[in-house]
Amino acid sequence: MPEIKATMAFRRADGKNSTITVTDANASLTAAALNTVMDTILTKNVFAPEASDFTEKVSGKLISTTTQDFAMITV
Repeated sequence: MPEIKATMAFRRADGKNSTITVTDANASLTAAALNTVMDTILTKNVFAPEASDFTEKVSGKLISTTTQDFAMITV
């Protein structure tokens, strides 16, 4: 089963970028829904990494990773 993560990158007031990653994201997440979440984060202004507020959206991604584990055989 693939692991699904949503990442949201924001520009900060100090000019740097910060990323928020949500694990176990819903695979049916849409661009519109992610944009709405990011707008809410900007409006509520609850994150300020290194005392620097988020000022704008940079990017949003839905990442699916599939891992295949293999059994180890002793020779």
